[in-house]
Amino acid sequence: ALELSTTLYEIERRAARDDELFALVNDQGAASLALSESGQIMALNTAATEMLSVAAGDGLSALGINRQDFDAFAQRLIDNPEPSLLHISCPKAGGRGKPVLVSGVYYPWYRSFVLTVLRAHWPESVDRALAELYGLSKSERDILKLLARGLGSEDIADLRGRSLGTVRQQLKSITGKMGVQTQLAAATIAASAAAAALSFGDRAGHPAGQLPVSGRQGPLRTGSFSRGRRRVGWRQFGDQDGVPVLFLHGPSFGAGEYPEDRRLAQRHGLNVYAPERPGYGRTDGHDPEEDVLTCQIRDACALLDQEKVERVTIIAHEVGLIPALAMARECPERVRGVLGVSAAPPFVKLEQIAVIPDHQSVFIEAARHAPWLAHLLIRLLIVQMRKLGPQEWVKVIFGDLEPDARVMHRPELLAGIVGSYSFYVNQLGQGFEQDLEMMHTDWSPLVADVPVPIRLLHGAENPTTPPQQLDIFRTLRPDIPIDLVERAGLTLAVSHPHLVYRALAEMARDE
Repeated sequence: ALELSTTLYEIERRAARDDELFALVNDQGAASLALSESGQIMALNTAATEMLSVAAGDGLSALGINRQDFDAFAQRLIDNPEPSLLHISCPKAGGRGKPVLVSGVYYPWYRSFVLTVLRAHWPESVDRALAELYGLSKSERDILKLLARGLGSEDIADLRGRSLGTVRQQLKSITGKMGVQTQLAAATIAASAAAAALSFGDRAGHPAGQLPVSGRQGPLRTGSFSRGRRRVGWRQFGDQDGVPVLFLHGPSFGAGEYPEDRRLAQRHGLNVYAPERPGYGRTDGHDPEEDVLTCQIRDACALLDQEKVERVTIIAHEVGLIPALAMARECPERVRGVLGVSAAPPFVKLEQIAVIPDHQSVFIEAARHAPWLAHLLIRLLIVQMRKLGPQEWVKVIFGDLEPDARVMHRPELLAGIVGSYSFYVNQLGQGFEQDLEMMHTDWSPLVADVPVPIRLLHGAENPTTPPQQLDIFRTLRPDIPIDLVERAGLTLAVSHPHLVYRALAEMARDE
């Protein structure tokens, strides 16, 4: 056990060193963090953790950023790829109402914004940001530039051909608008912004660039609450006045990171709540006093209680079907029905495992026979993911499997792939390990016993669970409809989201 733990420590230390996304923020001397396009913290350095009291997975609200300010910031980066400015909140600096100025830039390779707190730090984008954030006029910004260069009031008056009294009045206006007490403080902020703008360059081989106009599609609201001694993270997207839906995610596609999910939920009038299952995102692993399945049901019900949602339709990706069925059996009055997407059936026959690709089945075999080995394999899996980085981590899941490998190379999916990266790796694969614990047990009674409608959508070319394996579902529950989607694989949820959300909308409105 000692040798194993020592080896894991060294492996994970090297993985952290090689992780490009974390290197992106740790290269900064000041507090720095990476935000996904939807506004979730993907990575942050120690200085940011201590200064801002936030964690990976937190959203805009934890940073005290309202959606309008974030959209305006993103728009500036759409118009001009040079760094811009944004206000965030710093609790340790006197409460969430006190703003801290950060310089931000967009990295196309990572589909992420990197924000760095200005330490004491004028391209066009910074000039525009100062105008929008502080309401500074063109004349006031020109004076601020001279002030940042070290010129005094008299020098500025001579250079601009203005009276000393006029310049002093403008300087007073500048400090008032910027909320500082002295000209030095105003000059320091401006100089810091300019210096930060010039310092952004090539990081980990991938330079900053322009945010695409199509980069923002539908907000992703996040929050967290405590249940007992555990933290539970959650997301919400779609139409907040729409039909309530509970989204129980699988291990591969995040929980609302894909822009098309958010757009389609809005279009179909669905109000989607997605609890982060134990071990994923920000949600702690299950309490030792609860089994994994019970913990997930109670987390989901606690979220619905908090949001005052009485009844939902559940959409479940892959292994998420197990807690979905368990919840429907335990509290059927809260569940209209369950839509399973790319779900594998219960493992009641050993032949089922034989058809699963080796790089996937090895984890199931290890969980069945040697849990300690599964633990090691999952840590090594996380190491490989971090080595590949946020754009290419999905290769460890889909490899050369078709049609899935081809699907995950689609450019329009990149934002979701990058956004799901830290959601998966933040807790070193603890969520996947707990999923294996559920999967290798016989959960077939759940299929037969659930007193609500069940519908399954499945890719006709799914290499992990070939369609013939779905006969187990039909045996357990003959009335279950299974819709096969042509030219779709395990990645059905992201390759054909329009079909998924259409089926979900039909089920959610069918009493």
